[in-house]
Amino acid sequence: MIYIRLVINLTMSRITNKEKILNALNQSVQELSVSQLANSTDIDVKNIGRYLKILENEKIITTRMQQEGKKRSKYVLLNKPQQNGVISKLSKNTNLFDMEQFISDKVSSEEVAILDNNSEWLGIPKSHLMECAGYSFTMEIIERYNLNKNSSSKVILFCGTGNNGGDGFVVARHLSSFGIRSLVILLGNPNNIRTQEAKQNWDIISNSLNYLIEIKLIKDSTDIELLATELDERNGINIIVDGLLGTGIKGNIREPISAAIDFINKLRKIKKIPIVSIDVPSGLDPNTGIVGHKAIKSDLVITFHRNKRGMTTDSEFVKEICVKSIGIPWEASLFVGRGDLIPTLKVRNIDNHKGQFGRVLVIGGSKNYSGAPAYSSLTGIHFGCDLVITYVPQVVGDVIRNYSPNLIVRTQPGNWLNTDALDEISWLIDWSNAIVIGPGMGVEKETEDLLVKLLEKIRRGKKPLVLDADALKLVKDHLSQIKGQQVILTPHEEELKIMTGVEMPPYNNIEKKGKKVFELAKKHEITLLVKGPYDYISNGKQLKININGCPEMSMGGTGDVLAGLCACFLTTNNDPFHSACSAAFFNGYLGEYCKKTIGPRFTSMDMINNINNAIIELLKI
Repeated sequence: MIYIRLVINLTMSRITNKEKILNALNQSVQELSVSQLANSTDIDVKNIGRYLKILENEKIITTRMQQEGKKRSKYVLLNKPQQNGVISKLSKNTNLFDMEQFISDKVSSEEVAILDNNSEWLGIPKSHLMECAGYSFTMEIIERYNLNKNSSSKVILFCGTGNNGGDGFVVARHLSSFGIRSLVILLGNPNNIRTQEAKQNWDIISNSLNYLIEIKLIKDSTDIELLATELDERNGINIIVDGLLGTGIKGNIREPISAAIDFINKLRKIKKIPIVSIDVPSGLDPNTGIVGHKAIKSDLVITFHRNKRGMTTDSEFVKEICVKSIGIPWEASLFVGRGDLIPTLKVRNIDNHKGQFGRVLVIGGSKNYSGAPAYSSLTGIHFGCDLVITYVPQVVGDVIRNYSPNLIVRTQPGNWLNTDALDEISWLIDWSNAIVIGPGMGVEKETEDLLVKLLEKIRRGKKPLVLDADALKLVKDHLSQIKGQQVILTPHEEELKIMTGVEMPPYNNIEKKGKKVFELAKKHEITLLVKGPYDYISNGKQLKININGCPEMSMGGTGDVLAGLCACFLTTNNDPFHSACSAAFFNGYLGEYCKKTIGPRFTSMDMINNINNAIIELLKI
């Protein structure tokens, strides 16, 4: 699928020809929409390009892909979508730009990692993102600092062994393509470069591009002292680029990077050489803006995709911020992907004992349904949770025990759960750290009475909770009990209608359906996971959509597996929203994995039995 997005940010200076030019631009877009977009898979944008060039020459506008701006006009051109592409599944009335309200203007370092991995999941290699980052950075500094080959311009780049340094290697390469000399100073051993993308770009500049790119290795802080003497003898240094540390800074800064930060700050002060940081000033926590130890004092920070949450120009370490697109698509923010899943897949500590990696309680079952609570419980067991206890009426207790010797089953006499079980279940609630209520439990009045008492207990204990299936029908008159709690509700559209009286738009009208789900989650202060061909997840602050899965999953049991997965992520110390996102994504991936490896006639038990294989496969990608 191909997107061409031109986002035009209007400035309010020198607007003598603005109306004339914008009218021409509008006409050009209309003509493309009618003729070329209707009849061709190729879009000729030369007319638009010509008008944009006029505007740029007049210094009326700046053009940036997906760039924020307070005053802007948006032109979205989509070519004919591929039949199997994401856009081909969306409603024709959907405008992705209308979903901007659900995408934050600032991102945390954790969100940056999610976006990188989600972009990769969508088919955009991380090497492409690094290339775009380095190129956009290069073009900005060339323009700002009037760098050119005829003026003996020279740039010094201090690079670390992470992706921030990798961006710096790309910058040096692009500078050389413009005939601009650079000195790349690598702090650390080339063998310790941490990612494949950074290593690839290091190999290019160190092995092949040695005419305009000079390289120097710094192994320890004493090399910094020697470097100071060497640079004193050099003239014509235009700027210094800080590519030492990126968004993952934690704790005190080690040598030789600590000494390098002091040295760069000293050069800035004494020689008045401007410092430009890649993405964030090295040493500054991008989430909080706090400098725990020391940091680069940047004259300019060229940050990528969106500004970072803690980075403002109020700091002595940040004089100016420039945001550059690196080609991360909106879909990476809006659609759940592998990037959302990875940070929620926790691992055991070396000193863990039984029960520290998840204690899940599943409450459900009735004389009519034994499989539903078993599916949720078996999901927890196969996911790797330490302990899972299933509480059901006695009439189905032995049936569920026969599913697996791994199951621990507690029962209450009778065909339905009722308040007679309150004391025992209350003790189990105290024991657990994630609870599922609803699979197969029925809608009897006595069961509703028990549910109300359990919700009161869970509210007092502030326990993470998943409400599924019949519990969603029973809770409709008691929504105040779950308001503001750590709770995930997993209704399909009919259950949602019973629970709230709200009808949902078609699944592929993401703008309208997304807004409704968002508003409901916000109103009730809950995390809502609305199941369907697309799953919509919101906590009233964020919205994500899961498009993973396949039609073969529309069978009994897959919703119970989803509820179990929600509890798995909750019990391993993830918050409700990210737990719901990961559960929806992984549940869909499980279905696709089974279809691929078993065939289209798989079962919910096949999905459960392949949880471990699917995780291994996902982590390989």
